Amino acid sequence: MIKTVGMIGRGAIGTLYGSLFHSVLSNDEMAYIVDEKRKEKYENFPLICNGKKTDFKYVTRVEEFQKVDLIFISTKYSGLMDSISLMKDFLKKDTIIVSCLNGISSEQILRKAFPNHKVIRTIVQGMDSTYLNHEVKFTVLGELLFGKEFEDERDACEKLEQFYTFTNIPFRKCENIVLDQWNKLMFNCGINQTCAAYYSTYGGCKVNGVLRNVFVQAMKEVKEVANAYGIALTDEHIENWKNVLSSLTDEGMPSMRQDIIAHRKTELDLFSGTILPLAKQKQIYCPTLKNLYDSILKIEKNFRS
Repeated sequence: MIKTVGMIGRGAIGTLYGSLFHSVLSNDEMAYIVDEKRKEKYENFPLICNGKKTDFKYVTRVEEFQKVDLIFISTKYSGLMDSISLMKDFLKKDTIIVSCLNGISSEQILRKAFPNHKVIRTIVQGMDSTYLNHEVKFTVLGELLFGKEFEDERDACEKLEQFYTFTNIPFRKCENIVLDQWNKLMFNCGINQTCAAYYSTYGGCKVNGVLRNVFVQAMKEVKEVANAYGIALTDEHIENWKNVLSSLTDEGMPSMRQDIIAHRKTELDLFSGTILPLAKQKQIYCPTLKNLYDSILKIEKNFRS
């Protein structure tokens, strides 16, 4: 049974789930694991969540808290290696690790770092959480998708199901979590990168034209690479994502576009940065993904100079 949780990452997603966990767990049972700089910042500038001041516990060393049953990671990809350093002393021999990062690679990185622990593939989607000026707002919880990739993860998944039920987390267990992660990655490669590279909102990708073509072609290239690795993405998956896009507001924008506006490093490595090397191994040409990668990389270099 999961009774204690270490949270790593206190952004829009980390705060949403942290607030839900904290509604049933005390500060003796849940804490955010942070470095010294963030601890000082977070304690001096209290976080507001949906209009209320939070009283989360922040710890830098296991002596300030305890080893935990669950590590819940919701950082940006650029913070994953720091997360590994932060969490290692908080692990029991049977601690379950959950990564809410986009893409398909964070679990592999975590499994390499902690080969004796169960790292459960997870997708978060559908929430509307935003983080601005020490304040998080959300009205839609979305859902958390997870599932076993290997048979020896069954027990860990059952413990997560019990815990998410106890903490009132909307969740769905997936029969094929690897396919579902690739499917979500395919959409992100299309919509996130197109909106970022072309300075667009969702509306720009809805109408027939250059952006719509780029959005769809990027997904087709991901599908081709996935199929080469035995992942059964289909044209139907692409059509489903077109329908999802049509339901989004024209003025809305994905996280990568928000990062560009804020001059933050994007998660490019999780999208084209993941697919292009895999495509190269199978000698698959992905011109759209390569153009998007180069364009976004150039944008990042310009605002960092």
